[in-house]
Amino acid sequence: MKAASPSKASEQSRRFRSLRRKVFLPFLFLIVALTVAAIYGSIHLAEHSFQNSADERLAATKEVLYREFKKHEIILQTYAVIMQQFQSLSERFHNEAEFGILQDRLFNTLEKSNIITTFYPADIRGLIQQESLVTLFDQVRRSGQPRFRYSNEFGGVPVLMVAAPIYTGNELSRILLLQTAMGETFLRSVTSALNVSAALMTPEGKTIVKSKPEFTDVDLTPAQINLIGSGQSLFLDHDIGTDPERHLFTMIPLGRSDRIILSLEASLKSTTEMQSETILRMILAMSAVIILGTVFYFRRISQVTKPAIELRNATEAISRGNLSYRIMDVGDDELGQIATSFNKMAADLESSYQERASQDIAAAIVQEEQKMQLVLEKKQRERDKVSEELNILQRESNAFYQLNQTMTASIELSVMFDRILQVLNETLSCDHIVLLNHNPGESVLEVVRTAGLETDVLSKVQFTFSQGITGEAAQSQRMIYVKDIDEDDRNLSYHGLIATRGSMISVPLVIKGRLVGAINLHKKLKDGFSASEQRLVQAIANQTAIAVDNAQLQEKSRELGNTDELTGLSNRRHFQEILKREVAQARRFSSNIAVIMCDIDEFKQHKSTLGNIQSDALLRQVGQALLKRTRGIDLVSRFGTDQFIIMLPKTSKEGAFCAAEKLRKHILGEDFSAHIHSDQDFRVTVSFGVTEFPGDSKNIYELLNLADRALYAAKKDGSNCTVAWEGPAPGPE
Repeated sequence: MKAASPSKASEQSRRFRSLRRKVFLPFLFLIVALTVAAIYGSIHLAEHSFQNSADERLAATKEVLYREFKKHEIILQTYAVIMQQFQSLSERFHNEAEFGILQDRLFNTLEKSNIITTFYPADIRGLIQQESLVTLFDQVRRSGQPRFRYSNEFGGVPVLMVAAPIYTGNELSRILLLQTAMGETFLRSVTSALNVSAALMTPEGKTIVKSKPEFTDVDLTPAQINLIGSGQSLFLDHDIGTDPERHLFTMIPLGRSDRIILSLEASLKSTTEMQSETILRMILAMSAVIILGTVFYFRRISQVTKPAIELRNATEAISRGNLSYRIMDVGDDELGQIATSFNKMAADLESSYQERASQDIAAAIVQEEQKMQLVLEKKQRERDKVSEELNILQRESNAFYQLNQTMTASIELSVMFDRILQVLNETLSCDHIVLLNHNPGESVLEVVRTAGLETDVLSKVQFTFSQGITGEAAQSQRMIYVKDIDEDDRNLSYHGLIATRGSMISVPLVIKGRLVGAINLHKKLKDGFSASEQRLVQAIANQTAIAVDNAQLQEKSRELGNTDELTGLSNRRHFQEILKREVAQARRFSSNIAVIMCDIDEFKQHKSTLGNIQSDALLRQVGQALLKRTRGIDLVSRFGTDQFIIMLPKTSKEGAFCAAEKLRKHILGEDFSAHIHSDQDFRVTVSFGVTEFPGDSKNIYELLNLADRALYAAKKDGSNCTVAWEGPAPGPE
């Protein structure tokens, strides 16, 4: 074998070494670059992971504190409403002892809930020095609505407070201030479990309270404060020596009147230590890789350099689009087999490239269009859902506002029903609405108002607690939704008076476990009520129950003020009010009114014989006997101890005289033994005095006086008789 000349071998050696260096330098650079990238990526990943862990703890703490503030806000607002309603009821509460007991129980409940209750005059200027509290009370007076504030200026302890107006009639009489302590102890109890510190700041960035004394204060710029005030959360990193910290700032709204900045702090000291340890380990591991790779490279470079370069050239040619490039023979080892496979692959690609390229492009375009269409449809569904929810919230807000306005108004129950039906009709898109009332002590619901139907058709329709969907909803005190009425055998179609189709909601009106009524909502469409509408119906029903209950209480109060406690008849004051109204009506239409005054003969003797209890029973029975024997338009009232008075509209003196005689004979024939628990036959007699408007007098007080004088004449004539006033013609009014 011919040996190579020294010059030629040297040239080949130089070329080989040059190629080896050229191949080795990229290899070394690649190894180093990968090592640096791996170290940097690992550091970045670890840092990102640790930072995410700190951010998750901060975010979790923010949510917990936000919910706690909202919970205390709701509690204070609820108690404020209760105190407002309680104070309004105090004006109509007749039993002061019972009212005192209820008041003590209410204040004990507030004290157990760590809530401080204080009443202030409507105007506190000059009484207290805290300007912020004066400003808060001014906001309450101007708006007439409760206002919230978080401050440590009042008493030196950070508190969450709500100021609410208290009205007497239509006048602002006092301002209620409820406070609950939410200071350092509160913050520490919430944040300690998550290893996070917290502070509360004014909207201007001034710290109010910290969970720990070592909490780091961060001075916020005006731009950062504006960003937080817009509702966004702000993360800041703060380094103090070797103890880096992660801060989160967010705004917490308090009702409609105030807000505070929540500052949260999480230490990153342990994160820095773990990063340093990770970096050291990565450097040691990558250094070992570089050394071992270099040694292996120099052992194998001479065997793989040439085929590797050829493969590289072929790969670059193919990547540039030269599908006709082929690799020369590089042997029959694994690299040679790879070269053969590569040449075959290049030939296949060259033959099918044009066809497949066009197909792939078309398929990619179709796929992208489909993806875009799916994205657009999803966005549209999300917009529709958000729009529906916003619409439901707007309708709910409007309904609550109108119901609250109605609830605070002093109106009759019938007017209350009309207003409630109006709110329901404006808020809910229903074909038919039926409002039912429940009287306390009864087990039936009675139709009182309808929308979309003739009220007269369903007038006085009743459902017992065991009848149909309405009765079941009332008995269970829960809302029932029927998607298809035709498929439900509980529907009674309002006793067959109307035909109902489609879907229906029957929701009871319940307050404090007590049923006050029910609402039936109908749509001709099957399954016509969405989940959001069902929630809206339940929310409106809860508010409606409060409004109906208030109206029932007011009506009951009015009834008690017009009724004689012993006999259940109208009292003297109510009789005179009705008489004035009827006299004015009689003047307008030139009609007459008769007045009959009645007195039980020898009542003092009866009382001494029977006693107080039995004599009271006798009064009740005589009053009921008079009531049963008079017309529905007549008014029977108790006028004195044993006196009764009867007003007969559109009746002459002669007609009233005949009516009095019939009443006298009826009572004369009545046996009262069973009513007063007497073994002997017990009968009473009565005397009557009759007058007429305007024949006897045009003045109601003179008219009553003349009736009393006629009654006196009847008593003087021997009692058990009727005397009509016969006197001079009436003078001027």
